[in-house]
Amino acid sequence: MGPPERCGVKPEFECVVIASILDSGRTLAAAGHAAAVIAALGAGFAHTAPVRLAFAASILFWPIGCYLAVRVSLDAALFRAIAADPVQDSSRMDELLGSWGLMRNLKERTLEQRIRGALTLWRRHQAVFAIQLAALIGGVFMQAVSA
Repeated sequence: MGPPERCGVKPEFECVVIASILDSGRTLAAAGHAAAVIAALGAGFAHTAPVRLAFAASILFWPIGCYLAVRVSLDAALFRAIAADPVQDSSRMDELLGSWGLMRNLKERTLEQRIRGALTLWRRHQAVFAIQLAALIGGVFMQAVSA
């Protein structure tokens, strides 16, 4: 699972903390769903094509955000599983996921690499939501200006 302790923190605790951080992805996902509904309503009431395009851009980023939310949620659950059973080798979990077709890359990874990968997905989820929200706000602003 990696070094016994890094920065004076036990790996089990580190996994719990990472899982908690990744759990914030649920809030982002819910906000993304709300943004998609608002964008769909906005597109229906839009007066001009540019406004419809802004709302459509927000809607188009929604499935990407949903995909990333699922991946982040899965990572949070897997980090909780690692924390709950630190004796079990996490590479065995990778083998199991691979046998189910849920993981393609079966190379050995350290805990630090797993954390880095999970946080990268979490940051991508944040970025996609930010783009979705910016497009929605742009659509609302353009609709208000054109009214």
